[in-house]
Amino acid sequence: MTHPLARQLVPRRQPRSGARRARGALLALAAVAVCSLCAPLAPARASAEQGGSGPAGGAEPAATVIRASAPDAPAPIDALALPATMALPARGTLANAHVRHLSVGGVERNYLVQPAPGARGAGRLPVVVLLHGGTQTAEEIWRDTSLPTLGAREGFLVVAPQALDRHWNDAHASLIAGDPASGVDDVGFLKAVIADVIAQDHGDPSAVFMVGAASGGFMTMRFACDAGDTLRAAASIISTLPEALARSCKSPRPLPWLAINGSADPLIPFAGQVEGTVRRGEAQAALRSADDSFRFWADRAGCVGTPVRQTLTDPAQDERHRWAERVLRPNCVAGHVSQQIVLHGSGHVIPGLPVETRLTERAVGPGAPELDGGTLVWSHFRATLLR
Repeated sequence: MTHPLARQLVPRRQPRSGARRARGALLALAAVAVCSLCAPLAPARASAEQGGSGPAGGAEPAATVIRASAPDAPAPIDALALPATMALPARGTLANAHVRHLSVGGVERNYLVQPAPGARGAGRLPVVVLLHGGTQTAEEIWRDTSLPTLGAREGFLVVAPQALDRHWNDAHASLIAGDPASGVDDVGFLKAVIADVIAQDHGDPSAVFMVGAASGGFMTMRFACDAGDTLRAAASIISTLPEALARSCKSPRPLPWLAINGSADPLIPFAGQVEGTVRRGEAQAALRSADDSFRFWADRAGCVGTPVRQTLTDPAQDERHRWAERVLRPNCVAGHVSQQIVLHGSGHVIPGLPVETRLTERAVGPGAPELDGGTLVWSHFRATLLR
């Protein structure tokens, strides 16, 4: 099985001609993943006050359901506290995922959903929409994150829509001439998915969240610009803001934002990218830096508090001196918080995913195994639900 990091989170679609497809295939064959990605999942008990712990045997516990508070309820910085030692929860298993089909604009689409245990008796449930990266599938991102594990434990719905031909019309790829995704109404598709989950799975329309990695992060930003009134908060992982989207963004609702970026990302440069930068032999669209992208969303969220910087991991504890830092922008609209996680020395990798070969690392950069991406994302979303 091909390692997911070797093929998924590229900043734009792979070329489709024979010679170019062959060059893209070299990256796709960079490494082989371990079989543990396919292992069955046994959810463990976890306090609603923690980010989660590793899997444990025994019967599946009842989920701890967290209901949405009033929209104007504050979420103090303390609500974003992480455990002193962050365990890495098990990643998702497709055994817990149901495939749903939708017709949107006459086109057949599909998505994965994990209903929360006891959903009908627990009141309406938060919904986390998880968007895969470019050339990736919903099944692959499902196995790359702990969000399904955390959803089963804490009582929220996890939804992973599938892009047509694996590519989102994400306002980044659509700027590239000839991109077949540019005519696809993915915003409309995602709105239809959200409405379907609310209707079928007792989802809470006031507690819908979206997170995406790389191209999925671009798509999350586009959705926030075009249909942000559907969301309560959003997160982008290893992706930055396309300059063209920044200029056209309507952003109808202030959204508490989480941004996670590696400072050594070779595909989505932390420092940004100028128009016309050539990658894989083709000119690319302009991207803002990770810092400027976070500042854009935090400003849109109305964050006026003095930034607070926190060290999450100790560089002395890592053989490569990688470390993680958090920048908090407090006092956003309704008292919420936006946050940026900077993975110093890490590359184009979801936190918690291993980079197991040197060839893979040459393609995507060093990993950040000391943190769990799903835990970081859910702690951010969860904080908006607490009074």
